[in-house]
Amino acid sequence: MKKGQLIMGPAGSGKSTYCLEIYKNSKEIKKWIKIVNLDPSVDNYFYPASIDVQDLIKTNDVMDEFSLGPNGSLIFCMEYLIDNLNWLKNEIDSCFEEFFLFDLPGQIEIYTHSSLIKELTKFLILSCQIDISGLFFIDSQFLGDTAKYLSGCLTALSSMISLEIMTFNVLSKMDLIKNIPMYIFEKFLNPSFNFFLKDLDEILNSKYKALSYSILNLLEDFSMIKFVPLDLTKFESLLDFFNLVCNFYEIE
Repeated sequence: MKKGQLIMGPAGSGKSTYCLEIYKNSKEIKKWIKIVNLDPSVDNYFYPASIDVQDLIKTNDVMDEFSLGPNGSLIFCMEYLIDNLNWLKNEIDSCFEEFFLFDLPGQIEIYTHSSLIKELTKFLILSCQIDISGLFFIDSQFLGDTAKYLSGCLTALSSMISLEIMTFNVLSKMDLIKNIPMYIFEKFLNPSFNFFLKDLDEILNSKYKALSYSILNLLEDFSMIKFVPLDLTKFESLLDFFNLVCNFYEIE
């Protein structure tokens, strides 16, 4: 059975860089990799020999034809892809590769405000016969901003619940993190959300505290959010991470 990873997360979190680094090191990781670009709005396209949704539809064309804004055009394109999933299946079926990286757009609304990615995931599993797992990336620099970090946790949790697939949450760009004591850093990898109460008390207006505490309780109750650090500038980190994910999902 073919294997695949849905590469998710906010724009700029390192999704595309991860895909490219895995592709470049495919010999070392002993996988034949095919990257599937599912972002119809990406400008600087640099994946070699990939499947590209822009061969089907582009946001710039939609914006010009229907006078839509960037977000509206993206939603239109993703809906068009869902309506034409046989195109994607034909592209996948024509590949000799057995491991696929599906690089998704960074706009969070496609995960939280619609069923588009859930429909895509179901199709890949049932129709394309691909064993799908998920990687949700957030930028490690979020660790310097408690509100951003908790927002990333909520989005990751929302995606996990919506898609109902096994998912790893990834702290990317670890090469940019400096001077964080290890005992603090580990609390972000395996968060106990009571740890953040003091920070929120200091930065929030009192009228938002009840809401923030409710959010923390929600995250604590689900207890699903854990993070794996990833430094793409170090091959050892990339290899260890990829092997961890593959071993976890028994992809061998």
